[in-house]
Parts: sequence; C-alpha cells; structure tokens
Amino acid sequence: MMAEPAGGEMPIPETDELGRYLEDTITIDWQTPDVMSTARMLLDALEEPEARIRRLFTFVRDEIADSLDTPTAARTCRASEVLRERTGLCYARSHLLAALLRFAGFPAGFCYARWRDDDRPGRFVLHGFNAVYLAAKKDWVHLDLGCGSGGMRTECRLSAPWSLARWPDAEAGEAFLPFIYKRPGKRIIDLFERAPDFEAVRRNLPDALT
Repeated sequence: MMAEPAGGEMPIPETDELGRYLEDTITIDWQTPDVMSTARMLLDALEEPEARIRRLFTFVRDEIADSLDTPTAARTCRASEVLRERTGLCYARSHLLAALLRFAGFPAGFCYARWRDDDRPGRFVLHGFNAVYLAAKKDWVHLDLGCGSGGMRTECRLSAPWSLARWPDAEAGEAFLPFIYKRPGKRIIDLFERAPDFEAVRRNLPDALT
C-alpha cells in the first residue's frame, strides 16, 4: 500500500446527524427484499460489529465485479441493481456496500477522490469509496472496495492507515473531496440515469460533484 502523503486529509462528515447516513433512498434502496435477504444471510450468526462490517465489505469486494469492460457494469447504479447484476463501477459498488451497512444499522456515507484519468490525458476522474461510523470507536472508518479488474486488492482495515485503492498525488492536482456525503453525488446519479448508452458513460465519467 502506498503511504499517505504528508498533510493528506481524509473526508469529514457532511453532517453530525448520524440518522441521515441510515436513510433508504431511490439509489441506496436497502429496504428492497433482495438487499435485505442478502444482508441477513451474510450476517447470520455474526454479532460483533467489526466482524459484520468485514463480512459485508468482503462480499461486495469479492462478489461484485468492477469493470468498464461490459455495458452492464457501466449502467448499474441502484444498490438493488448492483446486487442483481453482480457488477458495477466503483460508485455503484459503494452504493451496494452502503445499503448493506445501513440495513445492519451502521451509518454509512460516500467519499470521493479526484484522480488523474489515465485514459484521458490532462483530465481527472472521481473514484468513489465509503465511510462507516463505528460506535465503539466514536469515529468514521474509511473503506475502499478498490477499482477495476487490474486494481489494487484492498483490505477492510478498521483503523488507520486506511487501505485505499491509491492515495491522491497532491502535486499532480489529485485530492480527496472534503466530505463524507450522506447521499451519492447527484452528478454521478444523473450520468447513470441520462446517458443514452455505454459509451456515453465512459466518455463522461465525472471529475467533480457539481
């Protein structure tokens, strides 16, 4: 794992109202039957909070493919869709992980890092990951499911240093966005909902939330 850059600041909560990080929404639809039954199955006989978080993280990391190589992966967005199709981009996988965590009673939010886009020189792209509030620590834990079929295999570390797909390079203009957001970025949702086809999603991957 790459070392955290000096002065690097992780995202902080957008709001102190933990209940906002438990909401069921159109995108984080954790009250749908398939999401709930999957979470129950995964958490069966697990009582310890950290073990429950690790089980949900491992399921999404290992069972939900992240790839831009298939049209399906580039179009799934809602948590229930990602679960059904077993594939999605980093944003979509973070939606499913948040849904499973919220079902289990863990406040969960959305974080983003702005990276250089290796496929589009001179441009940037957002990478999505999660944060979950762990009551025993009275603090937020950052969880990154990784990215792409050739990406780094991340681990479910529940204390710093966090296991991230990669750390932003400040000298290259990369950075974390400042907040742990209670809902996914609207620009990301709009892309999935309005892009006419797979190629349009690929061409318009966002570099900001506004």
